[in-house]
Amino acid sequence: MENKTDAALSILSIVPRSELLGTEEYLTLLSFGQVGTWQIVVKYNGNIEEVARKEGGIAQLINDQFAVLTMPPDNIRNLLNYTEVEYMETPKKMIYNVTNMEASCITTVQNNPPYELTGEGVLLGIIDSGINYAHPDFRNEDGTTRIAYLWDQTITGKPPEGFLSGTEYTREQINEALSKPTRVERLAVVPSEDIIGHGTHVAGIAGGNGRGGGTKGVAPGAEFIIVKMGQPDFEGFVRNVEIMLAVRYILERATKLNKPVTINISIGMSMGPHDGNALIEQFLDDSATRWKNNIVVGSGNEGNTDNHTSGRVMQDGEARFEFQIGENVTQFNLSVWKSFIDEFEFQIIDPSGRQTPRLIYETGPVQYVLGGTKVYTTFAGPSPLNGDEEFAIYLSTANMNLPITRGSWTVVIYGVKVIDGRYNAWGPTVEVTGRNSYFLQPVETTTLTTPSTARLVISVGAYNHVTNQIAPFSGRGFGRNASVIKPDLVAPGVEISSASNVTSGYRVLSGTSMATPHVTGGVALLMQWGIVRGNNAFLYGENLKAYLLRGAKKDVPGVTYPSQNGDMVNYVLKKAWIFYVNN
Repeated sequence: MENKTDAALSILSIVPRSELLGTEEYLTLLSFGQVGTWQIVVKYNGNIEEVARKEGGIAQLINDQFAVLTMPPDNIRNLLNYTEVEYMETPKKMIYNVTNMEASCITTVQNNPPYELTGEGVLLGIIDSGINYAHPDFRNEDGTTRIAYLWDQTITGKPPEGFLSGTEYTREQINEALSKPTRVERLAVVPSEDIIGHGTHVAGIAGGNGRGGGTKGVAPGAEFIIVKMGQPDFEGFVRNVEIMLAVRYILERATKLNKPVTINISIGMSMGPHDGNALIEQFLDDSATRWKNNIVVGSGNEGNTDNHTSGRVMQDGEARFEFQIGENVTQFNLSVWKSFIDEFEFQIIDPSGRQTPRLIYETGPVQYVLGGTKVYTTFAGPSPLNGDEEFAIYLSTANMNLPITRGSWTVVIYGVKVIDGRYNAWGPTVEVTGRNSYFLQPVETTTLTTPSTARLVISVGAYNHVTNQIAPFSGRGFGRNASVIKPDLVAPGVEISSASNVTSGYRVLSGTSMATPHVTGGVALLMQWGIVRGNNAFLYGENLKAYLLRGAKKDVPGVTYPSQNGDMVNYVLKKAWIFYVNN
């Protein structure tokens, strides 16, 4: 078996050309706007630009380990023959994590001496759906912008130096736009908009100054570097590739401005090994050690969506799990992650009892038709990222006019040679499939979305600051095989008011997306106190994270914490999956 690709690439190798468009959209592979080419994320060594050129493509370097290759699909498998390519995967679709200050004790350090912290001298890097840059909360008293740079990846034009796409707008250009009397005239100068509103809301929580009449954000004196993610002409389509490039951009601009920066990522996905070793997580861990920064990531909204299950297979035994497919579903995918040292065989049974043969590792990618549903499966691994194995299932309609078979599907796992025996399975996030497709034996733990299981980021869950309870949707638990315990802490994430993308007013949203910028802004306040004011020149990275966790509230009546064996105990002396923000 080939171990230099992810399962999605392996499955795509056997999907008929007539079905590729819909399949690519679901597996988030297309490089939109470039007909006849695909984009692949690679971990590389040596001269990857020369490799791309030889195969008729181009390379966009993210850093000295990761790159995005844009090339003809028929040439992608040739990359397996190059020693410069260590691993490659499809870009993965990311989902915004959507569903108060006093609760986080922020106002204490904002308003009282000797602190009186506002985030002045610190940058807030917001990687999201853009920003309503004309909103009063993002403007100074004289009406000028608080945004140092805005990179809109969706607008073709003048990309930042060293990048291949999008358009960068400077403070001067934004101020020129703000001097115009009407919205139409503003957009003629800086045409970037936040159509979704998620990014504006997040930015307002992290650093809005309340000039629009609402509550101030956590760091109202900080400046912003904004990245609107996406690709030209595809509003709302966000991939891990755009996040990786955005992190690089923000760190480069912060270094240029010689200011510390805290980066907010309120986005996640259910794909990947969930152990901190996904490509994007390795990249974030590497980025967390560069310049003076902290990266803050939401833990996702999958805590109560039934999109994860797990179990154990014994030698010569079998285990099974079921997943429900609802009405009018045309595509569905799930991945099972296991130790490569175990030899499992898999069988898939549809709601009518039709079944595939027992599927073995040596088979490679295969397709079966069960009733009105095509079933694609493949094994991938051992992955060079973690040494483990992925078994992927992709369901597609056999008749383009009909959905895939509705009802309870079963996956049977046979233990052929078992040493460890554990398995974990994830389906798509609820934002992708809705509430009508789910596992029938769900397991709440390990409901963290990628990249919140990265080791060196600050992972944030959500709690209800009114009821003082963890939000049921908040992703939680252990990374796969207890690789990490996350999130690192929680912050208010239920019914949070912040800036609106369509007016100069405010709107209310819930989700770990709203909890994350509370911590992002809090980090900016700590950086101001430590770095800007000279109290601790090294208050960033793991140093800052340690102080943040030490100061968090841990002994909360009625709140329990997960242990590795499933018992409920209180992890007050170690990094627990839930803490309360408390400065």
